[in-house]
Amino acid sequence: MHPARLSRSHLFAAVTAIVSAVALAACAPAPAGGTTPAGGTTSAAAAGAPGDITSLCPPEPTKVVYIKSAGGQVWAAISNAEFQAEAAKCPTVEASWYNGTTGQQAAIAATNAAVAQGAKVVVISPDFGPSQLPSMRKAMQAGVKVVSTVNDVTGQKGTDYVESVVWDTDAIARNQATWLAENVGHGKVAFLGGQPGAPSTEKTFTAFAAALKQYAPGIQLVPDTWVPTNWDASQKRRAVAGLIAQNGQYAAFVSDYGASDIGAVQAIVDAGATMPAFLNIGSSQGFVCAVAQHRIAWLGQDGTTQMSAASLRVGLAALAGKQSAEPVPFVLSVYADTAAGKVPTCDPSISPDADLSSSLPVDTLKAVLNGG
Repeated sequence: MHPARLSRSHLFAAVTAIVSAVALAACAPAPAGGTTPAGGTTSAAAAGAPGDITSLCPPEPTKVVYIKSAGGQVWAAISNAEFQAEAAKCPTVEASWYNGTTGQQAAIAATNAAVAQGAKVVVISPDFGPSQLPSMRKAMQAGVKVVSTVNDVTGQKGTDYVESVVWDTDAIARNQATWLAENVGHGKVAFLGGQPGAPSTEKTFTAFAAALKQYAPGIQLVPDTWVPTNWDASQKRRAVAGLIAQNGQYAAFVSDYGASDIGAVQAIVDAGATMPAFLNIGSSQGFVCAVAQHRIAWLGQDGTTQMSAASLRVGLAALAGKQSAEPVPFVLSVYADTAAGKVPTCDPSISPDADLSSSLPVDTLKAVLNGG
């Protein structure tokens, strides 16, 4: 079992419906502001409150583009829907996206194409790491406000992007390690990540490994590095089956894409092993229902799909010459904590791919995932 891969025609139709349904907020012309020679914003003018795009709507027609290039197709669809819905609040903003699955060069080409087509703000999840920095830098040199999101490519702020909006890995890891110490105590844990070399996985894992040593010394990381699974349920099923066969019983699994952890759950059921705890980010209704069915101990931190909208606001603030009010790094909320009695409801009427930590209404999520 694995997350559905959505066709571009279905995504286009769903997103078109979403944008049509979103009430367009009236936007006053953005006050003039300065920019630095490197393309960053000055601090002379401040943006509105965090989460408020209304003061950032540009006074003239403006193209914005969201580029996502690898892994987590369901997550990407919801993330893009958040981006489109946020952009629709500005009558002057024309939003589009590139959802690539054909590799690094295609991701670079998509960035170059966005510039050639006149985009003023480009939000990029640089899934292929530093190899995407030259195209991002070139876009900045052309006057485009580039915002890097999700993946931290450790580029130079003001040269490669105006801001890097990544989740707060230290806070995530501290919460996970503390939860393990308090609710698991001892045993083996493995970290299940994305494609080999994925920057977001690498950073999230590094923070987790450090926090584990500090807060949960009774928990042993086996193996001592993260396990690539391409954020895919079927690959997680194979990987976890191999881990159990090699290392025996696990006390917990940690991952940076909980929606595909249903594959890991299935591997444990297949092996007849005792169900371990799961700690993840980026969940889904499918995993929520698996938790209910198998009585899984779970800590879920979520809201990751909302980062695209936050990144758009950061980009529009830079375009207006304003200092963004968005918090960086992006802090995830606790979506589920079975130890504390916080358990999302399994609703069979909702697509198993839906991430209800999204800011979008359930009906909108159903449209995005072609489930309603």
